[in-house]
Amino acid sequence: MPAGDKSRKGRRGNNEGSIYRYRNGWAGQVSLPDGRRPIFYGPTREQVREKMSDALRAAQDGTPVITTQVTVGEYLEQWVTVVLPARVVAGTLAESTMESYALLARLHIVPVLGRHKLRDLSTAHVRKWMTAKLTEPSAAGLAARKAREDARAAKERQKAEEAAKRAADGQPVRRRKTSASKPAPTVEPKPINPLSARSVRYLHAILRTALADAMREELLSRNVAELVQPPKSSKAPARSLSDEEARKVVAVALVDRLAALWLVILALGLRKGEALALRWDVVDLDAGTVAIVRKQRRRRADVDPETGVQRWELVEDEELKTAGSKARLALPTMVVTVLREHRRRQDKARAEAYEWADPGLVFTTATGSRIDPRNVNRWWDKVCERAEIPHTRVHDLRHTAASLLFSAGVDLNEIRALLRHTRLATTADIYVDILDEVRRSTARSMDDILTRLHRPSATDGR
Repeated sequence: MPAGDKSRKGRRGNNEGSIYRYRNGWAGQVSLPDGRRPIFYGPTREQVREKMSDALRAAQDGTPVITTQVTVGEYLEQWVTVVLPARVVAGTLAESTMESYALLARLHIVPVLGRHKLRDLSTAHVRKWMTAKLTEPSAAGLAARKAREDARAAKERQKAEEAAKRAADGQPVRRRKTSASKPAPTVEPKPINPLSARSVRYLHAILRTALADAMREELLSRNVAELVQPPKSSKAPARSLSDEEARKVVAVALVDRLAALWLVILALGLRKGEALALRWDVVDLDAGTVAIVRKQRRRRADVDPETGVQRWELVEDEELKTAGSKARLALPTMVVTVLREHRRRQDKARAEAYEWADPGLVFTTATGSRIDPRNVNRWWDKVCERAEIPHTRVHDLRHTAASLLFSAGVDLNEIRALLRHTRLATTADIYVDILDEVRRSTARSMDDILTRLHRPSATDGR
């Protein structure tokens, strides 16, 4: 064979990699399109070559490429960018859940456990990680605070540079009025608390799910997260307004700018995102019905290039909490009346506005755009303050709807249908427990029964 032919036969193609002797077997390294050069091991040269070929094919197909040397961080990166999106497309995972998993894995799991090799991750690692999350200030919170402080400092530097430039150009420079006798008070930053037990349980569930997928792919022989017990989370009881508190709130809410929003949530027991996503095309005021078919949620957008802070956007999502959450509900007559007035005022505001963002939404800002749920919380706090009742969440109106209906004698199954719970047990577990008056009434009824049983009958004296 000519020397040139022999030379061509021994030459490797692009990304083909190299195979060499390693200890009692063979090893091979291959270059992947993303720049990684993983190493594969095997007892024979052919087995190593096969593993390298499989890795190249997987990289071309966009599926995860896992080696014995992969770290937890590398695996989770491929898990959230390849495996989870595939489940969203298949309809087995909500997009919001995928975003939550990706964000929390990046903030809370990878920084601590990411450096360990996937196959070397132990129960001790997981237990130590959870303990730190429960006892130490949140690293993600500290990082977020530092990002805000850096952004604030950069803004101050920019202002100082602009002022210096104006001064150099002979332009007048505005100076803030300061008082020498009254120095600016030093504001202590709020402490960064550890994560709650509920949050750590959720993180544990994410890690457990990711490692379960690794086991299904035969990358692991056991799921160490399954072997570590998560912290106990004491579920806070549902908060419901009393009759007197509800009366005060309704009196204030009905004269509020968002009277229709508060009344719709209270009367129908809607979740906040469901109420904010309501459109006029699903509201039939003549028939007195409304269809719950979508929700509003916050979704991660891009990162602010100047501050490095994560941006968010408000979007509509037809993936509700459960399959039974979509339903057509009847509107009480009072709610229909309030919604008619709300629509009349909205039409007037839209006609007078220079620009109106979205004419289809029932509840909007003064310019017709979506309402940020955080602003709803702030406005609701003001309603509670004016009503002079203890602080409650907007979601507590949903609890209040169930409690008031149950106290009025409405059947629990009808309340389940209104709240669109999948199981009757869910309705009973969440809401019946807060009805102290119902429990007292039950006790009084049993007391009457026991008294009647204890009373000697007419035949006992014979």
